[in-house]
Amino acid sequence: MLTITDGTNKFQLNFKQSTDLELKLNVSAYAKTWTHIGDELYLYSQAKKGDTAELKVGTTEFKFLLRLMEKATWEQCEGMK
Repeated sequence: MLTITDGTNKFQLNFKQSTDLELKLNVSAYAKTWTHIGDELYLYSQAKKGDTAELKVGTTEFKFLLRLMEKATWEQCEGMK
């Protein structure tokens, strides 16, 4: 599992969820600003089964990633701020 945390709050993703979140981030307004987050999501999605990792982000990024997770498809995230 990949644990995403802002230091206080956290949520976990499996490999598929990590890929889905990366795609959603890539079509959002923050795709180019937060490339480091997208890169980490992609790297985790390619990891070996059973691997665990932690991604530390700021509170703003954390809240935005949660909002992206709530969307059913990446198409709903296009241009999202």
